[in-house]
Amino acid sequence: MNQDLLSKEMSSQAGGENKQELASGNGKAGTARNPISRLFDFISGVFTSILPALIGAGIIQVIASVLLYLDLHSNFKIFTIVMYIGGLVFYLLPILVAVSAAKKLGSNIFIAAVIGGCSFFPGLTEMLKSAKEISSTSLPVAEPRYISSFILILIAVWLAAKIEQGLGKFNRYAIKLIIVPTLTLMIIMPLLLFVFGPLWTKLAHTLSEEFSSMFFFNGEVVAGLLFGGTLPLLQFTGMQYMMINDMLESIAAMGYDYIAPVIVAAVMAQAGAAFGVCIKSKNAKVKVLAASTGLLALLGILEPAMYGVNVRFKKPFFAALIGGAIGGAFMCFFETALTALSGLFGLMTLPLYTDSTLVYAVLGIVISFVTAGVITYFMGFADEQEEHSKGATASGISTASDLVVEKSANS
Repeated sequence: MNQDLLSKEMSSQAGGENKQELASGNGKAGTARNPISRLFDFISGVFTSILPALIGAGIIQVIASVLLYLDLHSNFKIFTIVMYIGGLVFYLLPILVAVSAAKKLGSNIFIAAVIGGCSFFPGLTEMLKSAKEISSTSLPVAEPRYISSFILILIAVWLAAKIEQGLGKFNRYAIKLIIVPTLTLMIIMPLLLFVFGPLWTKLAHTLSEEFSSMFFFNGEVVAGLLFGGTLPLLQFTGMQYMMINDMLESIAAMGYDYIAPVIVAAVMAQAGAAFGVCIKSKNAKVKVLAASTGLLALLGILEPAMYGVNVRFKKPFFAALIGGAIGGAFMCFFETALTALSGLFGLMTLPLYTDSTLVYAVLGIVISFVTAGVITYFMGFADEQEEHSKGATASGISTASDLVVEKSANS
């Protein structure tokens, strides 16, 4: 690939000169933009291409869960296959994220796929889980689930792109064919396995211990406020289920759990923010996207609404953090409890609440949803208005140049 073209692609996709900004009359170079805004744009762009697969898999998972709740899965094998089909996309999501990020950065997508899939290799995962072979070499140990966190994958793919870009200056075929992939894997993989991964594992354990002490010993409301307000961030870092063992132990020991309702509140807040975008936006395509992903979030499929809508428009994501924090604090204040864990933390958890706390669960869900939706609506966001011009692609799918940014009145 031509080096100038690669540089332009990386600058454009990761926050350089953005066509949406130019259409809105801003015209500033990407380097002058807020780094947080640039990061959100990059993350949203990575997940945009994966969104159809996420939505399709989410719908299949919801259908399977409904059949399970209604006890309509007469043929258990067929039901299990349907569940596997729905879960396959989410299982392979680290690889999909890595490939999508590599496409945006203009680097080798197959090297990125290897980076994203390193935690799936059976021999490696067994070694990481046992930690015996690694401990004997005095290397720090990482848990496979934290190695596959989205933030670490994006960092690793970005570093791989930098290495490829640097070595690409040597315009020799042998270097590009042999040296670039070999050196990239030999640098990136050890960093991911023995530097980033262990640091992330240590951080996850520390956060888990802190939250556990607040939930089970003191400060339950504060714990609900913090956990509910940061769960989407933990989702992106791969730490969203770091307290799953505490939840299972609580149900086994006492028959109920106080943490799971906070997760439900955070998911409902993401749904509320998405519906806020649906009501506020004047773009028909954005309305359809926000409504469909918001409905999936209501049923417990968080990723499409969070990455496809709320992160994309930025302000709704922060509105969802506020809604999840308030809803989580409410759930903990009234000691809302679930008697069992569900695969999807959505509305289908309602039959699982204790009879004495069901009303508070409903109120907590409503508070999270409405708070995020109202804040999104009144705070506003940078809406996208489709430009009906000759710029439409032959396939009928809009490109970045077909969209212009129109600031809403309250943004």
